Amino acid sequence: MIRKGGRATKEAVILMAKAPFPGRVKTRLCPHLTHAEAARLYACMLGDTAEEISSVARIGRYLFLDPPVAANAEREAPFSSFERFPQRGKDLGEKMWDAAATAFRLGAKRVVIVGGDCPALAAERLRRAFRELREGAEAVFGPSADGGYYLVGLSSPDERLFRGFRWSTAEVLRNAAARCRILSAPFSFLPPGRDVDTVEDLLALRKWARAHARPACPRTREWLTGFFGPGAGGFPGPPERKSGPPRGTRSRRGG
Repeated sequence: MIRKGGRATKEAVILMAKAPFPGRVKTRLCPHLTHAEAARLYACMLGDTAEEISSVARIGRYLFLDPPVAANAEREAPFSSFERFPQRGKDLGEKMWDAAATAFRLGAKRVVIVGGDCPALAAERLRRAFRELREGAEAVFGPSADGGYYLVGLSSPDERLFRGFRWSTAEVLRNAAARCRILSAPFSFLPPGRDVDTVEDLLALRKWARAHARPACPRTREWLTGFFGPGAGGFPGPPERKSGPPRGTRSRRGG
């Protein structure tokens, strides 16, 4: 069984993440962002997500990173409370299944998987996911605006919930729910959320940040202010960048 600080835990959160290297993360935001800006934004979102997960007590925390060898920043706070593993698998489904199977093998009875690009994900949402699993759901999903999910929770390992899907399509959540029905697996939904993949997602995140104080996500908020400025105007200029320091350089690196 997983042990944290000498206490046995039955619940674990898996953070699926990529090392924030320019040109490898959030490329769909380009050319509106440079690759360096997109990588910095992702680092900020990832750091804020890790910090929010770290605020949840009495759980195991696992960071599955691609590639597995990354900068020391991913070994320091807020990542220091996470046990690290490499991502393994050909596609997202295989990678999530391998991560979930690892957590269950290490003693978890309930597992929640999230990505590093949903900084609005609050600790209370994670607690609610675990409550749903404790109260009888075998799977719990957090619907995202693109038709997928920003969170999936499991009360038992079942490879069939990750196999045979066309990932990154608008039918992912619908197909996952249909698979649960076929398997007679009780499932539930959390309130909808939004990860950040496109320019529309980024603008929606900015709007959300202006209207909500929690979760704090300080790194992401600082990046948004540095990129957009403090006003309420639109997207800052055309995709082509002029010479000079890139927007967003005032934000801290996530972690």
